Amino acid sequence: MPFADKFRAMMDMPLPGEMLGKMTVESVDVGHVGRGDGHYAYPVRLVLRGAGGQAAVRRALKPLLATRRTTFSGYGTPYQLWFGRSEIESLGDGRYRVSVEGAGVRVHLESDLARFCQHLASQGLLSVAPEDQDALVAGYIEQYQGDVRRLVGRYRTRLRKSESG
Repeated sequence: MPFADKFRAMMDMPLPGEMLGKMTVESVDVGHVGRGDGHYAYPVRLVLRGAGGQAAVRRALKPLLATRRTTFSGYGTPYQLWFGRSEIESLGDGRYRVSVEGAGVRVHLESDLARFCQHLASQGLLSVAPEDQDALVAGYIEQYQGDVRRLVGRYRTRLRKSESG
């Protein structure tokens, strides 16, 4: 299961002091709640500051909340991540608390990709022999996991620098 820090990194959550659209991020908090059967919730709380009211907050949040990503747990299990509907509360003085629940659900990436390879092959669009399709899928997933590790590593480095400086 991806923990809160992995969700935060994969969704490229802004750090305190950074801009989200035209809003300044004052704080970010991401939790982790197991819902059972490969489902996880990530309660997210942000405090944003800026002009333009709740409409400006919604505009600033739109690209972030539209994000969908696939990540891998520490065991290599793939999960699809996304955000639900947000709630915005005015705190006064151009400050807003945003509450949104992120979600993570176990997906069956390997079997989906294998089925897709079979479909492409049946259409004459895949030049890989049937006996080599499993290796093709495994190689793709291995490369994808490496990409995720690098992305998460870069985010964690940014987070450490933000917290120390």
